[in-house]
Amino acid sequence: MSRSRNSRKNPYDSDVEYEVELDRIKPYSETDSIDNYVPPSKQELEKMIMKNKKNQRKQGKAKRVVLIILLVLLLLIAALAATFLILQNKGKKDLMNFDDMNVSTIDGSVAESDGKTITYKGRTYRLNENITSIACLGVDKEELMVGARPGTAGQSDTNIVLVIDTAKGTVTAINIPRDTMCDVNVFTVKGNFVNTTHEQLCMAYAYGDGKKTSCENAVASIERVLFGMPINSYISLDMDGVGVINDSVGGVTVIPNETISGFEKGRAVTLHGSEAMNFVRTRSTDVNASLRRSERHVTYAKAFAQTALSAVKKDFGTITRLYNTTMRYCSTNVDLSKVTYLATTLLSKGFGGLNAVTVPGTMAAGEKYAEYTVDTEAAFEMILSIFYTEVI
Repeated sequence: MSRSRNSRKNPYDSDVEYEVELDRIKPYSETDSIDNYVPPSKQELEKMIMKNKKNQRKQGKAKRVVLIILLVLLLLIAALAATFLILQNKGKKDLMNFDDMNVSTIDGSVAESDGKTITYKGRTYRLNENITSIACLGVDKEELMVGARPGTAGQSDTNIVLVIDTAKGTVTAINIPRDTMCDVNVFTVKGNFVNTTHEQLCMAYAYGDGKKTSCENAVASIERVLFGMPINSYISLDMDGVGVINDSVGGVTVIPNETISGFEKGRAVTLHGSEAMNFVRTRSTDVNASLRRSERHVTYAKAFAQTALSAVKKDFGTITRLYNTTMRYCSTNVDLSKVTYLATTLLSKGFGGLNAVTVPGTMAAGEKYAEYTVDTEAAFEMILSIFYTEVI
């Protein structure tokens, strides 16, 4: 029934006019005859009108409360969106920094514009400035040392650089064997620079405080191996964190590349707890043992990335929980803004998992330890294929 408003005078008081909603105040049944109609008394009519006004005031107040709640919710959503955008933009700015490039080349190549353009074998390559890189270091300490003296901070048994193309949504994991021979900055126990020596990459981490300066020194050596490609971010992880982080995504299924310590080559196994630590840490004693273990690190990294990706697709909150868990066992300059930017970018681009390569080279027994010698030409061509695009 449509609502209508009508003004009529109170039959008992010609000096007072009342607004009455006819569809709300019905003094008689619609089925009754008009002849039987008995007008309400003045008191009854006043009660009906007061009740009507009271209901209107209650409805008006309820509407105002609802509007206030909606306004608050909108303001909260706007604040969250603004915070998200701020984090995303800050993360992008911090990750995309090519201001201090110091690119090295090989014979037959020419670098221009601080290495952003390289000519090699008659072809021209331009740096892909949509790329950012993160050095991921696995340290042979159960717990990262705080304020360690240089030389006692532990070694980086895992050295993997994640190269992320934010335009395409692809990630390439560059595995650099721990025994890679490269230039390493050496510091005294007081942190004073001594010199640069040519030794195993894993030693670079030792010459630091066990956290920040250890990571920075390792990154400096890694950049040298990668011909000066800039690495803006790093994360080092201790051994205690491996099993916990592994379990935070429900376990990781891998296929071992060798039979060792309870793992059978080619037989899939889902790792839980200490099994994950055993898988990435155990090695035999022959000259190529660390190289095979390095391959296992890549196998695990790829499997973990795929497992984590599946978990995130089911529940986006996995990213935050995984980040918070990892922070308890690591040293990193990858803050929430970087994680926010990378996570949203990769998911929006349809990230499907890691591609993995190992810096080309050969392993041999040195005077004291195994030594991995980089194939310079092959490694340089690998860098061009990952960090640059050919100018047609």
